[in-house]
Amino acid sequence: MQRVSLPFLQAGMMVAKGVYSSDGRLLLSAGTILAEGTIPKMQNLGVGSVYICNPLFTDLEVPELINIDTRVKTIQALQSVVRKFEKTNELNIEPLKGAVRQLVAEIISNREAMIHLIDLRTFDDYLIAHSVNVCILSLLTAVNMDYNEAKLVDLAMGCLLHDLGMTAVPEEIRAKVGSLTPKESSIVQTHAEVGFNYIRKVRDMSVLAAHVAFQHHERFDGKGYPRQMAGNEIHEYARIAAVADIFDALISDRPYRKGMLPHEAYEILMTLGDSLVDREIVNIFLEHVAIYPMGSVVQLGSNEIGIVTTVLPKMQSRPIVKLLTDTNGELLQEPREINLAEHLTLFITRVLKEQEIFELGKSVRDEQES
Repeated sequence: MQRVSLPFLQAGMMVAKGVYSSDGRLLLSAGTILAEGTIPKMQNLGVGSVYICNPLFTDLEVPELINIDTRVKTIQALQSVVRKFEKTNELNIEPLKGAVRQLVAEIISNREAMIHLIDLRTFDDYLIAHSVNVCILSLLTAVNMDYNEAKLVDLAMGCLLHDLGMTAVPEEIRAKVGSLTPKESSIVQTHAEVGFNYIRKVRDMSVLAAHVAFQHHERFDGKGYPRQMAGNEIHEYARIAAVADIFDALISDRPYRKGMLPHEAYEILMTLGDSLVDREIVNIFLEHVAIYPMGSVVQLGSNEIGIVTTVLPKMQSRPIVKLLTDTNGELLQEPREINLAEHLTLFITRVLKEQEIFELGKSVRDEQES
């Protein structure tokens, strides 16, 4: 399947992966054929991109990090907690407990997993789905730091609520497309302490979990907020969440831009270590990010083009690639696989753009039909 942004969607395309609203409702199920009127509706609902079927990827099954039902139930539980909090100023975390236990159980059993798929969501309520993603990404990092189940549950609860204080920020500021004014920035920065002050009062919530909300915008060099803490002064929970927070923000579709590809976000995180975030935590996190996820269409230094079919942990820059063209750009009669870990002089030079992938898919389809 191929991730396709809305401007490139066309009637007749088949949806390869379900599209969900910010509150977990299924908007488009896998197997749906897009009609002319569907695409404008998706735009109105705030959908930024959709996974569609492409003849290049017919035999490719991309693994999920978390079961989709678990993700949806967590989104719905968090939304109910946040909505009630907005109405009553009372924070009841009871609905989250079952979802957190399930998330932790799945991450523990899937600790060697790689992050391949980007969680596509509507951006009409970015806060909820973003918080769930930060939770999942933080758990995957922490389980590989040998956190036990109790600490994972603690961290998960803190991550799900890390942006609770944003509910106190006016919607016109949260949804603003351009740069914030100094006054607006100062208002946004209050969310860390506002959220902390609510979370720390919850009886069965640890103060350490509450510090995820308080400190996730502190920076390793001491230039963050609200207290300008530096290095190990920042609690480890918050240092883990900060890495996940930045990565999810980079790869997520927003109204004003398409999310970055994983290799682009990977490179940015690599440059942030020791200044904004903890280098050791970044390294552990990035060990589980597929720089070129399964299904990426890439060009090698030899000019050959192929599809990434396998990514091994700690070998993300050297995946197995199914070659589709030769060095002259001609389609191969029989695609063949090459393991870049065994061909150390070959490198991936670029990831093909959407339009290029469409054209390549059309060439393959025409070749098959001729």
